Amino acid sequence: MNARWSLVVASLVVSISGCTSEPLGYGEEGSIGDVTSAEDDLTVAQAVTTRCSTTAVFGLSEQLIEELNCLRPGLMSRIDRSGISLGAAAFPFLQTPAAEALARAARNGGGGMYVTSGLRTLPQQYLLYRWYQTGRCGIGLAAPPGGSNHQSGLAVDLSPYSGWRTPMANQGFRWFGSGDPVHFDYQGGVDIRALSTLAFQRLWNRNNPGDRIAEDGAYGPATEARLARAPGEGFPIGASCGSDAPTEPDAPADDGFAALEVYWSRQADGRYELRALAPASVTSVRYVVDGFVIGEVARAAGENFPTSYTFSVERNERRLEVRGLDASGTQVALGVGLLDVTSGTGVYIKQMGESLYEIGLERASADVASVSVTVDERFELTDQVSREVRSTRLAVRSRFETLGERRFAITTYDARGAVRGTLRRTFTLR
Repeated sequence: MNARWSLVVASLVVSISGCTSEPLGYGEEGSIGDVTSAEDDLTVAQAVTTRCSTTAVFGLSEQLIEELNCLRPGLMSRIDRSGISLGAAAFPFLQTPAAEALARAARNGGGGMYVTSGLRTLPQQYLLYRWYQTGRCGIGLAAPPGGSNHQSGLAVDLSPYSGWRTPMANQGFRWFGSGDPVHFDYQGGVDIRALSTLAFQRLWNRNNPGDRIAEDGAYGPATEARLARAPGEGFPIGASCGSDAPTEPDAPADDGFAALEVYWSRQADGRYELRALAPASVTSVRYVVDGFVIGEVARAAGENFPTSYTFSVERNERRLEVRGLDASGTQVALGVGLLDVTSGTGVYIKQMGESLYEIGLERASADVASVSVTVDERFELTDQVSREVRSTRLAVRSRFETLGERRFAITTYDARGAVRGTLRRTFTLR
Protein backbone atom coordinates (compact mmCIF):
# COMPACT_ATOMS: atom_id res chain seq x y z
CA MET A 1 0.00 0.00 0.00
CA ASN A 2 2.19 2.90 -1.23
CA ALA A 3 1.40 6.55 -0.70
CA ARG A 4 2.81 9.72 -2.29
CA TRP A 5 2.07 13.05 -0.73
CA SER A 6 1.96 16.64 -1.97
CA LEU A 7 2.53 19.20 0.77
CA VAL A 8 3.48 22.87 0.76
CA VAL A 9 3.54 24.25 4.30
CA ALA A 10 5.08 27.51 5.43
CA SER A 11 5.89 26.79 9.06
CA LEU A 12 6.47 24.05 11.60
CA VAL A 13 4.78 24.28 15.00
CA VAL A 14 6.29 22.08 17.68
CA SER A 15 5.66 22.16 21.43
CA ILE A 16 8.67 20.92 23.38
CA SER A 17 9.10 20.57 27.14
CA GLY A 18 11.36 18.79 29.59
CA CYS A 19 10.81 15.03 29.12
CA THR A 20 13.96 13.26 27.94
CA SER A 21 12.36 10.33 26.11
CA GLU A 22 9.97 11.95 23.62
CA PRO A 23 9.79 14.77 21.09
CA LEU A 24 7.22 16.32 23.40
CA GLY A 25 4.02 17.65 22.02
CA TYR A 26 5.19 16.76 18.55
CA GLY A 27 2.24 16.39 16.26
CA GLU A 28 1.63 19.67 14.48
CA GLU A 29 4.08 18.51 11.87
CA GLY A 30 4.49 20.50 8.75
CA SER A 31 7.31 21.32 6.41
CA ILE A 32 9.60 24.20 5.70
CA GLY A 33 9.62 24.89 1.99
CA ASP A 34 8.68 21.24 1.79
CA VAL A 35 7.38 20.16 -1.60
CA THR A 36 6.73 16.51 -2.44
CA SER A 37 5.67 15.67 -5.96
CA ALA A 38 4.69 12.50 -7.73
CA GLU A 39 8.19 12.41 -9.25
CA ASP A 40 9.87 12.19 -5.84
CA ASP A 41 11.29 8.80 -4.91
CA LEU A 42 13.26 9.43 -1.73
CA THR A 43 15.11 7.08 0.53
CA VAL A 44 14.59 7.54 4.26
CA ALA A 45 18.07 9.12 4.54
CA GLN A 46 17.27 11.60 1.76
CA ALA A 47 14.07 12.60 3.57
CA VAL A 48 16.22 13.58 6.57
CA THR A 49 17.85 16.41 4.61
CA THR A 50 15.02 17.44 2.26
CA ARG A 51 11.80 17.05 4.25
CA CYS A 52 10.35 18.18 7.57
CA SER A 53 7.33 15.89 7.74
CA THR A 54 7.10 12.18 8.52
CA THR A 55 4.53 11.90 5.73
CA ALA A 56 7.62 11.33 3.56
CA VAL A 57 7.72 7.74 4.85
CA PHE A 58 3.98 6.99 5.10
CA GLY A 59 4.13 4.40 2.30
CA LEU A 60 6.89 2.43 4.03
CA SER A 61 5.10 2.88 7.37
CA GLU A 62 1.89 1.36 6.01
CA GLN A 63 3.84 -1.68 4.79
CA LEU A 64 5.33 -2.08 8.26
CA ILE A 65 1.86 -2.04 9.83
CA GLU A 66 0.70 -4.72 7.38
CA GLU A 67 3.77 -6.82 8.20
CA LEU A 68 3.11 -6.40 11.94
CA ASN A 69 -0.43 -7.66 11.43
CA CYS A 70 1.03 -10.65 9.58
CA LEU A 71 3.41 -11.39 12.45
CA ARG A 72 0.61 -10.95 14.97
CA PRO A 73 -2.86 -10.89 13.37
CA GLY A 74 -5.14 -8.16 14.70
CA LEU A 75 -2.34 -6.39 16.55
CA MET A 76 -2.94 -2.93 15.04
CA SER A 77 -6.17 -1.08 14.24
CA ARG A 78 -7.02 2.26 12.66
CA ILE A 79 -8.07 5.21 14.81
CA ASP A 80 -9.53 7.48 12.11
CA ARG A 81 -13.07 6.88 13.35
CA SER A 82 -16.20 8.87 14.10
CA GLY A 83 -15.51 11.62 16.63
CA ILE A 84 -11.72 11.53 16.11
CA SER A 85 -9.83 13.90 13.82
CA LEU A 86 -6.16 13.49 12.95
CA GLY A 87 -3.38 15.96 12.31
CA ALA A 88 -1.87 15.90 8.84
CA ALA A 89 1.12 13.84 9.98
CA ALA A 90 -0.60 11.67 12.61
CA PHE A 91 -0.30 8.05 11.54
CA PRO A 92 -3.78 6.52 12.05
CA PHE A 93 -2.95 3.32 13.97
CA LEU A 94 -2.67 2.07 17.56
CA GLN A 95 -2.59 -1.36 19.11
CA THR A 96 -6.13 -2.72 18.90
CA PRO A 97 -7.00 -2.44 22.65
CA ALA A 98 -5.70 1.14 22.70
CA ALA A 99 -7.59 2.02 19.51
CA GLU A 100 -10.84 0.67 20.95
CA ALA A 101 -10.29 2.51 24.24
CA LEU A 102 -9.55 5.76 22.37
CA ALA A 103 -12.79 5.42 20.39
CA ARG A 104 -14.75 4.91 23.63
CA ALA A 105 -13.10 7.96 25.19
CA ALA A 106 -14.03 10.04 22.13
CA ARG A 107 -17.67 8.87 22.30
CA ASN A 108 -17.96 9.43 26.05
CA GLY A 109 -16.37 12.85 25.76
CA GLY A 110 -18.81 13.98 23.13
CA GLY A 111 -16.56 13.66 20.10
CA GLY A 112 -14.37 16.30 18.60
CA MET A 113 -11.11 14.63 19.71
CA TYR A 114 -8.06 15.87 17.80
CA VAL A 115 -5.03 13.54 17.69
CA THR A 116 -1.78 15.25 16.75
CA SER A 117 0.38 12.13 17.12
CA GLY A 118 -0.32 8.44 17.54
CA LEU A 119 1.77 5.51 16.40
CA ARG A 120 5.22 6.34 15.13
CA THR A 121 6.75 3.65 12.99
CA LEU A 122 10.45 2.85 12.89
CA PRO A 123 11.19 5.10 9.86
CA GLN A 124 9.15 7.95 11.34
CA GLN A 125 11.09 7.81 14.59
CA TYR A 126 14.32 7.62 12.60
CA LEU A 127 13.43 10.90 10.87
CA LEU A 128 12.55 12.63 14.13
CA TYR A 129 15.77 11.52 15.80
CA ARG A 130 17.96 12.52 12.85
CA TRP A 131 16.25 15.93 12.66
CA TYR A 132 16.97 16.37 16.36
CA GLN A 133 20.60 15.31 15.89
CA THR A 134 21.14 17.65 12.95
CA GLY A 135 19.19 20.58 14.36
CA ARG A 136 16.61 20.55 11.58
CA CYS A 137 12.87 21.05 11.47
CA GLY A 138 12.55 22.57 14.94
CA ILE A 139 12.91 19.25 16.75
CA GLY A 140 14.53 20.12 20.07
CA LEU A 141 14.31 16.64 21.59
CA ALA A 142 13.61 13.14 20.23
CA ALA A 143 14.16 9.57 21.33
CA PRO A 144 16.28 7.25 19.18
CA PRO A 145 14.48 4.51 17.22
CA GLY A 146 13.30 1.90 19.70
CA GLY A 147 13.18 4.41 22.58
CA SER A 148 9.78 6.06 22.14
CA ASN A 149 6.48 4.97 23.69
CA HIS A 150 4.78 6.11 20.50
CA GLN A 151 6.55 3.28 18.67
CA SER A 152 4.57 0.72 20.68
CA GLY A 153 1.29 2.10 19.41
CA LEU A 154 0.10 2.79 22.95
CA ALA A 155 0.54 6.57 23.12
CA VAL A 156 -1.35 9.54 21.70
CA ASP A 157 -0.94 13.30 21.85
CA LEU A 158 -4.19 15.31 22.04
CA SER A 159 -4.74 19.00 21.38
CA PRO A 160 -6.26 20.57 23.36
CA TYR A 161 -5.64 18.03 26.08
CA SER A 162 -7.20 19.34 29.30
CA GLY A 163 -10.83 18.44 28.56
CA TRP A 164 -9.86 14.87 27.69
CA ARG A 165 -8.05 13.95 30.89
CA THR A 166 -11.09 12.40 32.60
CA PRO A 167 -12.56 10.55 29.57
CA MET A 168 -9.10 9.19 28.75
CA ALA A 169 -8.42 8.11 32.35
CA ASN A 170 -11.78 6.30 32.42
CA GLN A 171 -10.66 4.21 29.44
CA GLY A 172 -7.25 3.21 30.80
CA PHE A 173 -5.03 6.04 29.56
CA ARG A 174 -2.52 7.69 31.90
CA TRP A 175 -1.87 11.40 31.48
CA PHE A 176 1.88 12.04 31.31
CA GLY A 177 1.63 15.25 33.33
CA SER A 178 2.87 18.79 33.04
CA GLY A 179 6.22 17.64 31.63
CA ASP A 180 4.42 16.61 28.42
CA PRO A 181 0.81 17.70 28.88
CA VAL A 182 -0.50 16.55 25.50
CA HIS A 183 0.72 12.97 25.98
CA PHE A 184 -1.42 9.99 27.13
CA ASP A 185 -0.22 6.38 27.52
CA TYR A 186 -2.59 3.42 27.36
CA GLN A 187 -2.05 1.09 30.33
CA GLY A 188 -2.21 -2.24 28.53
CA GLY A 189 -1.10 -3.88 25.32
CA VAL A 190 2.44 -5.13 24.75
CA ASP A 191 5.79 -3.57 23.92
CA ILE A 192 6.11 -4.06 20.16
CA ARG A 193 9.21 -1.96 19.50
CA ALA A 194 11.34 -5.03 18.82
CA LEU A 195 8.54 -6.56 16.75
CA SER A 196 8.45 -3.36 14.66
CA THR A 197 12.16 -3.73 13.99
CA LEU A 198 11.61 -7.37 13.03
CA ALA A 199 8.86 -6.31 10.60
CA PHE A 200 11.30 -3.96 8.84
CA GLN A 201 14.02 -6.61 8.75
CA ARG A 202 11.63 -9.05 7.08
CA LEU A 203 10.56 -6.45 4.50
CA TRP A 204 14.17 -5.58 3.73
CA ASN A 205 15.23 -9.21 3.29
CA ARG A 206 12.22 -9.97 1.11
CA ASN A 207 13.24 -7.17 -1.24
CA ASN A 208 17.02 -7.57 -0.95
CA PRO A 209 17.85 -11.30 -0.97
CA GLY A 210 21.48 -10.50 -1.82
CA ASP A 211 21.91 -8.19 1.19
CA ARG A 212 20.12 -9.95 4.01
CA ILE A 213 20.30 -8.89 7.66
CA ALA A 214 19.53 -10.79 10.85
CA GLU A 215 15.81 -11.06 11.60
CA ASP A 216 16.28 -10.73 15.36
CA GLY A 217 14.20 -7.68 16.28
CA ALA A 218 17.33 -5.85 17.48
CA TYR A 219 17.86 -2.31 16.20
CA GLY A 220 21.60 -2.20 15.52
CA PRO A 221 24.01 -0.69 12.98
CA ALA A 222 23.13 -3.18 10.22
CA THR A 223 19.39 -2.51 10.52
CA GLU A 224 19.92 1.26 10.79
CA ALA A 225 22.06 1.31 7.63
CA ARG A 226 19.34 -0.52 5.64
CA LEU A 227 16.60 1.67 7.08
CA ALA A 228 18.45 4.75 5.79
CA ARG A 229 18.53 3.21 2.30
CA ALA A 230 14.89 2.05 2.32
CA PRO A 231 12.42 3.79 -0.03
CA GLY A 232 10.12 6.18 1.83
CA GLU A 233 7.22 5.33 -0.48
CA GLY A 234 7.56 1.62 0.33
CA PHE A 235 9.24 -1.47 -1.09
CA PRO A 236 8.19 -3.08 -4.39
CA ILE A 237 7.29 -6.24 -2.43
CA GLY A 238 5.14 -5.51 0.59
CA ALA A 239 3.92 -7.52 3.55
CA SER A 240 3.63 -11.30 3.43
CA CYS A 241 1.54 -13.32 5.87
CA GLY A 242 2.89 -16.62 4.55
CA SER A 243 6.32 -18.18 4.53
CA ASP A 244 8.87 -16.03 2.71
CA ALA A 245 10.84 -19.06 1.59
CA PRO A 246 8.72 -22.23 1.55
CA THR A 247 10.67 -25.45 1.85
CA GLU A 248 9.85 -29.10 1.39
CA PRO A 249 9.06 -30.89 4.67
CA ASP A 250 12.31 -32.84 4.52
CA ALA A 251 14.56 -29.91 3.52
CA PRO A 252 17.81 -29.98 5.45
CA ALA A 253 18.39 -27.55 8.30
CA ASP A 254 21.46 -25.32 8.46
CA ASP A 255 23.44 -28.20 10.04
CA GLY A 256 22.73 -30.37 6.99
CA PHE A 257 20.19 -32.62 8.74
CA ALA A 258 16.52 -32.90 7.90
CA ALA A 259 14.13 -31.92 10.68
CA LEU A 260 12.48 -34.52 12.95
CA GLU A 261 9.33 -33.97 14.98
CA VAL A 262 9.85 -34.83 18.64
CA TYR A 263 7.16 -36.06 21.08
CA TRP A 264 6.98 -37.47 24.59
CA SER A 265 4.53 -37.95 27.44
CA ARG A 266 5.02 -38.71 31.12
CA GLN A 267 3.06 -41.65 32.52
CA ALA A 268 1.59 -41.96 36.01
CA ASP A 269 4.48 -44.17 37.13
CA GLY A 270 7.07 -41.58 36.01
CA ARG A 271 7.99 -43.46 32.84
CA TYR A 272 8.36 -41.41 29.63
CA GLU A 273 6.95 -42.58 26.33
CA LEU A 274 8.96 -41.13 23.44
CA ARG A 275 8.33 -41.08 19.71
CA ALA A 276 9.38 -39.22 16.59
CA LEU A 277 8.14 -38.46 13.10
CA ALA A 278 10.87 -38.74 10.48
CA PRO A 279 11.31 -38.52 6.69
CA ALA A 280 11.38 -41.73 4.66
CA SER A 281 15.18 -41.73 4.47
CA VAL A 282 15.38 -42.44 8.21
CA THR A 283 15.41 -46.17 9.05
CA SER A 284 16.16 -45.83 12.78
CA VAL A 285 16.37 -43.14 15.45
CA ARG A 286 18.67 -42.78 18.42
CA TYR A 287 17.36 -41.03 21.56
CA VAL A 288 20.00 -39.02 23.45
CA VAL A 289 19.48 -37.12 26.73
CA ASP A 290 22.16 -34.73 28.01
CA GLY A 291 24.68 -36.46 25.74
CA PHE A 292 23.86 -40.04 26.84
CA VAL A 293 22.19 -42.55 24.51
CA ILE A 294 19.04 -43.91 26.17
CA GLY A 295 17.73 -46.02 23.29
CA GLU A 296 17.71 -46.79 19.58
CA VAL A 297 14.64 -47.89 17.62
CA ALA A 298 14.36 -49.22 14.05
CA ARG A 299 11.48 -48.23 11.80
CA ALA A 300 8.54 -50.62 11.78
CA ALA A 301 5.45 -50.49 9.61
CA GLY A 302 2.87 -48.07 10.98
CA GLU A 303 5.05 -47.03 13.92
CA ASN A 304 6.74 -43.76 14.85
CA PHE A 305 9.88 -45.06 16.56
CA PRO A 306 8.30 -45.62 19.99
CA THR A 307 10.37 -46.27 23.10
CA SER A 308 10.07 -45.70 26.83
CA TYR A 309 12.52 -44.58 29.47
CA THR A 310 12.50 -43.97 33.23
CA PHE A 311 14.89 -41.30 34.50
CA SER A 312 16.81 -42.17 37.64
CA VAL A 313 17.07 -38.49 38.63
CA GLU A 314 14.28 -35.96 38.26
CA ARG A 315 15.37 -32.43 37.40
CA ASN A 316 14.54 -29.58 35.06
CA GLU A 317 16.01 -28.71 31.68
CA ARG A 318 16.98 -32.12 30.32
CA ARG A 319 18.22 -31.77 26.74
CA LEU A 320 16.84 -34.32 24.28
CA GLU A 321 18.19 -35.14 20.83
CA VAL A 322 16.52 -37.55 18.42
CA ARG A 323 19.04 -38.51 15.74
CA GLY A 324 17.69 -40.00 12.53
CA LEU A 325 19.92 -42.60 10.82
CA ASP A 326 19.71 -43.99 7.30
CA ALA A 327 20.23 -47.64 6.29
CA SER A 328 24.02 -47.24 6.41
CA GLY A 329 23.92 -45.85 9.95
CA THR A 330 24.74 -42.30 8.83
CA GLN A 331 22.90 -39.50 10.60
CA VAL A 332 20.61 -37.69 8.17
CA ALA A 333 18.04 -36.05 10.45
CA LEU A 334 17.79 -34.42 13.86
CA GLY A 335 15.13 -33.19 16.24
CA VAL A 336 15.73 -31.49 19.59
CA GLY A 337 13.80 -30.71 22.72
CA LEU A 338 13.91 -29.63 26.34
CA LEU A 339 11.88 -31.31 29.06
CA ASP A 340 11.52 -30.81 32.78
CA VAL A 341 11.67 -34.29 34.29
CA THR A 342 9.48 -33.73 37.32
CA SER A 343 6.12 -34.84 38.61
CA GLY A 344 4.98 -31.22 38.98
CA THR A 345 4.52 -28.47 36.42
CA GLY A 346 7.18 -28.66 33.73
CA VAL A 347 8.28 -26.52 30.82
CA TYR A 348 8.83 -28.16 27.48
CA ILE A 349 10.28 -27.11 24.13
CA LYS A 350 9.74 -29.47 21.21
CA GLN A 351 10.91 -29.26 17.63
CA MET A 352 7.90 -29.70 15.35
CA GLY A 353 9.54 -29.27 11.96
CA GLU A 354 11.99 -27.08 10.06
CA SER A 355 12.62 -24.07 12.36
CA LEU A 356 9.25 -24.80 13.98
CA TYR A 357 9.02 -25.18 17.76
CA GLU A 358 6.38 -25.47 20.44
CA ILE A 359 6.98 -24.01 23.91
CA GLY A 360 4.56 -24.81 26.69
CA LEU A 361 3.69 -26.35 30.03
CA GLU A 362 3.08 -29.95 31.02
CA ARG A 363 1.11 -30.99 34.09
CA ALA A 364 0.14 -27.39 34.89
CA SER A 365 -2.05 -26.74 37.94
CA ALA A 366 -5.78 -26.31 37.40
CA ASP A 367 -5.71 -22.56 38.04
CA VAL A 368 -3.47 -21.89 35.03
CA ALA A 369 -5.84 -20.80 32.27
CA SER A 370 -3.42 -19.50 29.63
CA VAL A 371 0.23 -18.79 28.87
CA SER A 372 2.23 -16.36 26.79
CA VAL A 373 5.83 -16.77 25.59
CA THR A 374 8.35 -13.93 25.25
CA VAL A 375 11.65 -14.44 23.40
CA ASP A 376 14.90 -12.72 24.40
CA GLU A 377 12.88 -10.23 26.50
CA ARG A 378 11.97 -8.49 23.25
CA PHE A 379 8.71 -9.70 21.78
CA GLU A 380 5.85 -12.07 22.43
CA LEU A 381 5.06 -14.98 20.14
CA THR A 382 1.72 -15.66 18.53
CA ASP A 383 0.56 -19.27 18.69
CA GLN A 384 0.24 -20.59 15.13
CA VAL A 385 -2.46 -23.02 16.23
CA SER A 386 -4.85 -20.70 18.09
CA ARG A 387 -3.61 -17.44 16.49
CA GLU A 388 -3.55 -15.95 20.00
CA VAL A 389 -0.79 -14.42 22.10
CA ARG A 390 -2.45 -15.75 25.27
CA SER A 391 -2.76 -19.42 24.51
CA THR A 392 -5.36 -21.46 26.37
CA ARG A 393 -3.64 -24.58 24.98
CA LEU A 394 -0.88 -23.75 27.50
CA ALA A 395 1.49 -23.91 24.55
CA VAL A 396 2.70 -21.57 21.80
CA ARG A 397 3.89 -22.88 18.44
CA SER A 398 6.02 -20.59 16.28
CA ARG A 399 8.41 -20.66 13.35
CA PHE A 400 11.72 -18.92 14.04
CA GLU A 401 13.67 -16.85 11.53
CA THR A 402 16.69 -16.62 13.85
CA LEU A 403 18.05 -19.87 15.28
CA GLY A 404 20.78 -20.48 17.86
CA GLU A 405 20.54 -19.79 21.58
CA ARG A 406 17.29 -18.03 22.56
CA ARG A 407 15.89 -17.03 25.94
CA PHE A 408 12.26 -17.90 26.65
CA ALA A 409 9.96 -16.52 29.36
CA ILE A 410 6.71 -18.46 29.84
CA THR A 411 4.18 -16.34 31.74
CA THR A 412 1.10 -18.01 33.25
CA TYR A 413 -2.31 -16.40 33.80
CA ASP A 414 -5.38 -17.38 35.77
CA ALA A 415 -8.94 -17.30 34.41
CA ARG A 416 -9.25 -13.57 35.23
CA GLY A 417 -6.12 -12.78 33.23
CA ALA A 418 -3.98 -12.05 36.28
CA VAL A 419 -0.32 -13.07 36.10
CA ARG A 420 0.51 -16.06 38.28
CA GLY A 421 4.22 -16.31 37.54
CA THR A 422 6.94 -16.64 34.92
CA LEU A 423 9.23 -19.57 34.13
CA ARG A 424 12.44 -18.97 32.19
CA ARG A 425 14.47 -21.31 30.02
CA THR A 426 17.38 -20.89 27.60
CA PHE A 427 17.50 -23.25 24.65
CA THR A 428 19.43 -23.59 21.39
CA LEU A 429 17.19 -23.80 18.33
CA ARG A 430 18.54 -25.50 15.21
